[in-house]
Amino acid sequence: MKGWLTNAAIAVWTSTSSVLVLLYGMIGMTGHAAITAAVLIAPLVVISRKFQPLPADYLFAALATVMVASVVVNGRTTTDREYALLALSLASYPAFRAVGNRFDPSRFAYVTALIVLVGSLLTVYAILYDRSGEFKPLVFGFHEGPTVFSLSWCFLVFALLSINLPLLQWGAVGALIALPPVVFAAAMVRHTFIALALTLVATVKAGNRGQIAVVGIVCLTVFIGLAARPEMSSKIIGLVLQNAHKQVVTCDTEDTFAIRIILTKEALNLLPKAHLLGEGIGSFAQQSCYKAAPHNILLQAAVEIGVAAALLLVAVFTLALMSVANRARSNAGAFFVFAGLVFVGLESLVSGSLANSALLFGFMGWAVGLPQNDGLRISGEPHPLASP
Repeated sequence: MKGWLTNAAIAVWTSTSSVLVLLYGMIGMTGHAAITAAVLIAPLVVISRKFQPLPADYLFAALATVMVASVVVNGRTTTDREYALLALSLASYPAFRAVGNRFDPSRFAYVTALIVLVGSLLTVYAILYDRSGEFKPLVFGFHEGPTVFSLSWCFLVFALLSINLPLLQWGAVGALIALPPVVFAAAMVRHTFIALALTLVATVKAGNRGQIAVVGIVCLTVFIGLAARPEMSSKIIGLVLQNAHKQVVTCDTEDTFAIRIILTKEALNLLPKAHLLGEGIGSFAQQSCYKAAPHNILLQAAVEIGVAAALLLVAVFTLALMSVANRARSNAGAFFVFAGLVFVGLESLVSGSLANSALLFGFMGWAVGLPQNDGLRISGEPHPLASP
């Protein structure tokens, strides 16, 4: 029973991290210093008895210290909610540092499949009855609803690829892999599929041959999904082509790719002006023409917290990736963490923000906390992921 609860909790966390953190911030963290402190300290208490710090942990502690120093030096530069969301994101590292090998991809897949099924049905309903005229239909009142559910589907794919399933079960598994992306592509979700394809290619040596087949399925189903809404698809393609031919893209465009380019240029222009400890949390959005974060967590960290913070973040991510990569080929849970870490790393570069980085810090902590000898089998039997 405890195993099911652990995997259900992880499934809910990976599926709804962004929305849950956002809602928690919206219900009011102002003045609740005790709650924030409890959230930060509780994970440390859980792992303190068996905790043995590694180089990545020291770097993470240094990163957190630099963030605190930036807040002290720059003063209040954003809302209490943003500070609370960042604190919750950082708390994901020690919390999932304690998960270790208490993870079963099969149980996780059952829970996440249910979430993806519900999300797909809600998205289909939104596509059929949404009259907002926007590219993405409203799901639970959010245009980003389909994107959040597509993230859940991506983690489901990683779990399914890590399981050694009988041949008879691949029919149902194929449907879980092939049908949801048709729905999400019709809802005009884009960057999630790109990040998934790049992740599967980058981790192919640690997985199995099915990963390349999944990439082909994703490409085909995305095309089918776009064809299901030709009017919106042609409108988006038209915007992309229009902006591609423009020498200067202004801040009045609706193309999200062009918006990301504008935000990136703004961040690069602000970078030389940033102090040693940055300009302060949330300062970029205040100066941007779109009043939004740069969608790239490294650029945001460099501008708002300082270049040293961005370098520390890269160092923690690199050590976490190296730590889990060696075990991903011989252990199903390690493969899931490896693929998840690569995926959220890519997502953080195209759609990330410091205040909503629980997935990134969580997977980094999880990767560092996996037992070093977890993938070794005394019996000598190969793991299902190992090649013959």
